[in-house]
Amino acid sequence: MFKRLLWLLVSLLSMLAYADEVLPNHYPETSLTPPLPLSAQEKAWIKAHPNLRVAVKNGWMPIEFQLENQKHAGISIDYLEQISLLTGLTFTIVDYHNNINTNEVELMTGIRGENYPKGFQLVATPYLETTNAIYVSSRNVQLADNHNLNQLSRKTVAVFRNGPLAQALKTSVPDIELKLVDIADDAFEYLDAHEVDAYIGNELVLDYHIDFHRIKSIKKSGVTPITSKVFMAASQAHPQLQGILNKAILQIGTNQPEILDTWKIQPQNPFINYLIATISFFAVVLLFQLIKLYKSSKKQALASEQKIWFQANHDFLTQLPNRYFLKSKLTQALHQSEISLSNIGVIIIDLDNFKEINDTAGHAIGDEVLVKVAERINAMIAPPNIMARFGGDEFLILMQENPDAQALHAFCARLIEVMAAPFKIQQKSFLVSISIGASRYPDNSRNVEELIMFADEAMYQAKRTGKNKFILFNENMHDVFTRRTQLGNELRHAVERHQLYLQYQPIYNLHNQHCEKVEALLRWYHPEFGTVPPDVFINIAEENGCIIELGDWVFQQVLNDFALLNRHFGDIEVCINLSPIQFAQSACIHAFISNISSRGIPGARFCFEITEGLLLEPSNNVIDNLSTINEHGIRLALDDFGTGYSSLAYLNKFSIDYVKIDKSFISNITANANDLALCKTIIYMGKQLNIKLIAEGVETREQEDLLKEMACDYSQGFYRARPLTIRDLAQVDTEADATTTI
Repeated sequence: MFKRLLWLLVSLLSMLAYADEVLPNHYPETSLTPPLPLSAQEKAWIKAHPNLRVAVKNGWMPIEFQLENQKHAGISIDYLEQISLLTGLTFTIVDYHNNINTNEVELMTGIRGENYPKGFQLVATPYLETTNAIYVSSRNVQLADNHNLNQLSRKTVAVFRNGPLAQALKTSVPDIELKLVDIADDAFEYLDAHEVDAYIGNELVLDYHIDFHRIKSIKKSGVTPITSKVFMAASQAHPQLQGILNKAILQIGTNQPEILDTWKIQPQNPFINYLIATISFFAVVLLFQLIKLYKSSKKQALASEQKIWFQANHDFLTQLPNRYFLKSKLTQALHQSEISLSNIGVIIIDLDNFKEINDTAGHAIGDEVLVKVAERINAMIAPPNIMARFGGDEFLILMQENPDAQALHAFCARLIEVMAAPFKIQQKSFLVSISIGASRYPDNSRNVEELIMFADEAMYQAKRTGKNKFILFNENMHDVFTRRTQLGNELRHAVERHQLYLQYQPIYNLHNQHCEKVEALLRWYHPEFGTVPPDVFINIAEENGCIIELGDWVFQQVLNDFALLNRHFGDIEVCINLSPIQFAQSACIHAFISNISSRGIPGARFCFEITEGLLLEPSNNVIDNLSTINEHGIRLALDDFGTGYSSLAYLNKFSIDYVKIDKSFISNITANANDLALCKTIIYMGKQLNIKLIAEGVETREQEDLLKEMACDYSQGFYRARPLTIRDLAQVDTEADATTTI
């Protein structure tokens, strides 16, 4: 008990030290821990470098985070305090950012795995090693308590997007279906909505998060054998520091119980425990002193509760209310509106192309953009209306001033207008547009979740139809939304229910009239909905993430059909369409390349068809994948050319073998002089860049004759051949064999 009281006293003094963000700003006269076994060189190094700068993250509760007063706290800070007591070093805390270097700090905390900046080296011993646990909805009666990873086979599981956990889960349970999330709140939303069966993440962090936010709808149902280690990293220029830190951590211990216990949220007031322990220890203290101490502790407890309430109900970055606070307010507003018979508006705002800002300018700039956007929009909000950060780059506004459709329309138009001015951040200008969706109570729904869902659907409709605009939800949209939701749910099971099939459309060489290529076209036949058009279900698959599974199926089916395709057509080249999402999660591409290599099939027998948008501002991952594809001899075709950006720059920059002229130009070349001129220009451009041209949608002989005159290389369309299934091709070959035998 005495040791615990003393530890609490040290922690309280440490909290006072945060005022200057220097750890510590005092030195104890005595130490309760044995001296650290330092060498003479290490002692000399400490004497020469008594003050160190350390980079600490600001949003990872309870490991390391920033308080409302901008000071840092957490398990990492407590370890730094203990290292200070053992070594005499003092630490000046610096906010961590992605591009931090050894000129700014000598030390970093909170490092997971090998993901740390150049110039630093991990300390050998981790100061934390935590289990990854399994969390489910409290209302989920299908998943029992104390279940393990194997019981998640064929289940949909949410997991954090950045980090090695997703790959570790796929290795452990190959048929698990992963849904990647950016923040825990998104995973909890999916659990509430039964869109996922479970969420797997860091047990220490998520237990704290659930207790801290008083979340009752989520429960922990088991643990996994997968652990996460957290290290410190020191500058490679100071190897002595690495040795000093390693000795200190070894002496303090990984997962030091006294440190971890201070970050367990208890239902009772910690100051009451301290008061009771103090009364036990100091039995002779006068009664009026105890009363005074009790009153002081109550005042501190009230301040602490207010701080905890604010942190639990507000977004750390923007200081806006968070989704939990907003949902509570929305529920209250609906109840009040039922009594007063008034209207309520729900507006969801999403930044257009925010990922490009993060990718090109860095996440630190991206965070500043989010703060500036929040400030600009919030300046337009007057009580009783409320704005909240709803997750990632998404914001929600609750309009409680009895808004009608016209008022919502006018307000959304003002939001679009006010975002037109650029944001000035670090001497740079950033243009940020937004897409907005809005719904109304009671016209659209009387349910909180449906109002948010309908506003979200309207926002996504705004994105799908051009971005930088707003759409108010209507009943017709609800029918479309319901239909898309049904299709999305059914599409998740299309592979296992054998509802998919491929058609192959021949592509003819216009110079010799030979079929040299076929394009693999994915088709979906549903027993209730019939044949679903590709332009409908491919978009849905990209939105709900199952495009990866569909792409894997296409790769495997093409390889299964490859022998028959060659028997029918000869040495044919098979063209396969790839989604940008397959480039972002490129394991399927690498698996296909490995598969054809193991079968001894040359890469030149395949062509990947990609869209122009992928090359506009490609990430490093996209560039690496394009290079890998090129190295293995697989050809690249640019699909639907002329409908997007149509830039000569990326045609010249990347190794493009074919350009496919969109059928919207081909259909009018015999009657429209402008389309004819555009086709001539595209073909001429391709010839100058040594790129072959494929015309799509050729349906008449007149169209093909014109294309031959313009020196187009290939023709694809109904004039030459309609798409055929592999069964159709097999039947043709069987009939041909029978004829030959006769």
